[in-house]
Amino acid sequence: MKDEQIEKLVSCFKQVFPNLSRIDILSASQGSIAAWDSIAHVTLISLIGEEFGIELDFEDFDEATSFAAFRDVLSAKLATG
Repeated sequence: MKDEQIEKLVSCFKQVFPNLSRIDILSASQGSIAAWDSIAHVTLISLIGEEFGIELDFEDFDEATSFAAFRDVLSAKLATG
């Protein structure tokens, strides 16, 4: 992913988890953030779809349980269009 795309993804996480620093977001996972529940997960997916202007399948992100996993799934989505 390009740096600007990573920053957009960080911004999406920041909207859902406003108390996290950028460094905390980059290492964030469901296990490390108590507020990361199913509602936060769906909100992240929706925000990312809007921010990147793509339609996302919730099933694609079902196992995305960390910032890194979201980045990887999104990167693959952007590469395939």
